[in-house]
Amino acid sequence: KERNIRALLSTMHTVLWAGETKWKPVSMADLVTPEQVKKVYRRAVLVVHPDKATGQPYEQYAKMIFMELNDAWSEFENQGQKPLY
Repeated sequence: KERNIRALLSTMHTVLWAGETKWKPVSMADLVTPEQVKKVYRRAVLVVHPDKATGQPYEQYAKMIFMELNDAWSEFENQGQKPLY
C-alpha cells in the first residue's frame, strides 16, 4: 500500500484512532477517477491534519498519517493521475 493513494484512502478507516467520527470508509469503487481521488484525499487531509491534532494524544500518529498521504499524493501526481480502469 506504500505510496498507493487509492489503497491508503480505502483502508484509512482501519488506522485512525479511537473516537474519530469525521471519516467515513471509502471503497475502491469510489476512487476510480483522478477527480474522485483528489476529493477524498482532501477530505482525508482535513481529518488527520497535524494542526487539528495539536495537544492530543494521537498528535504524532496524525502527523505520520498526514505525511504518508502527502507522499502518496505526490507519487500519484508524478505518475500523471491515471484513472483506475
